[in-house]
Amino acid sequence: MAKGKKIGRSKGSRNKGYFFRTGRGWFTKDSKGKFVPLTAENGTKLKDEKVPETDVKAAYARWLLNSGQAEPTATPSAVTVREVCKAYLAHARNDRSKQTFAIRADALYDFSEGFPARFRPRDRDGSKPIPKPKPSDRIHDGYGDMPVAKLRPIDIDRWVQAHPEWNGGKRTKIQALKRALNYAADAGLIQANPLKGYKTPKNNPRVTYVTPEQEKAMLELANPAFALALRVLVRTGARPGREFAALTAAHVRDNGERMEWVFAARDSKNKKPRVIRIADPEIIAIVRRQMERYPTGPIFRNSFGNPWTREALSEYFLLIRERLEARGIQLDKDACLYSLRHTYAKRTLDGYWTGKPTSIQRLARHMGNTVQVCMDHYLQWTESQDDSLWESC
Repeated sequence: MAKGKKIGRSKGSRNKGYFFRTGRGWFTKDSKGKFVPLTAENGTKLKDEKVPETDVKAAYARWLLNSGQAEPTATPSAVTVREVCKAYLAHARNDRSKQTFAIRADALYDFSEGFPARFRPRDRDGSKPIPKPKPSDRIHDGYGDMPVAKLRPIDIDRWVQAHPEWNGGKRTKIQALKRALNYAADAGLIQANPLKGYKTPKNNPRVTYVTPEQEKAMLELANPAFALALRVLVRTGARPGREFAALTAAHVRDNGERMEWVFAARDSKNKKPRVIRIADPEIIAIVRRQMERYPTGPIFRNSFGNPWTREALSEYFLLIRERLEARGIQLDKDACLYSLRHTYAKRTLDGYWTGKPTSIQRLARHMGNTVQVCMDHYLQWTESQDDSLWESC
């Protein structure tokens, strides 16, 4: 072997479903983890690293079809919506968070089959078998058997109209379908995305928050581990998954009366360096105790001593919500785990902790968002600052 020659995957090839193995060619992996070479239409293996990526995507799409990940069809023009959805989900399964994957899989199942997402086949432990849908459960006819080439924008409109309860969730569902079609077009599974140019509705941001009274009741009903998480999330505005659950001692800069949580660009949501500044003595003391307890790995853990995940935090939030309702305490209809971050935003704008209302511009820096994002979400909460506006007249 020549000196300096690298063996293994080429840099940047991960998470596409296919990758280049130096000296061997283009490969994918089957469900058992076995390496499978990708081939051209004539059956020859793709061994040149400089093969156009469109050819590699097309080879990968053919493998998905022929391996049973998607049903084979005669020609690209005959590929059905169901086949596109299967191919996309097979590609995206290991390239997305579990929550994101589930949201998109639910939307595509609904669109293809016409039944609610609770009937979607999924990985389970067998203790809760998936119920079989009845004719009365059907929402719409389903578009799974329709050739993609015949799909029209009006079909999407009718799908959305069949779900009047979606309200602000329409955008997410439509985007899942558009992503699947874009992937199929890029991979050569279909000739073109028939919905290219279809305008999705503007995002309807959920700006639900928790009042101090509701927070107090939640703390009383939560176990110690979630109560601690609740306090920290509300007071810091940390993103539940990428920041709170991922925090380790290595991220923390303890400056005495001040503390910083520093995340590198590669670890942040928007791929920019992220700093969470903390001056609250209670939160600083909590973090110090957690670092002493867990000097390595994530410092925030559940009651079993396992690191929190976004999914686990979300599930526990919903459990606490049910307990609140049993007590006659109602949160906002759309309240969810992310409402805790919204709560931080509202209280910071109002000066809840400091007695000094802050500006949208400063809030954006605290939250690691752009000013425009904060204006879109939280500008409505700045009415409490009207007195300062009069003072500046």
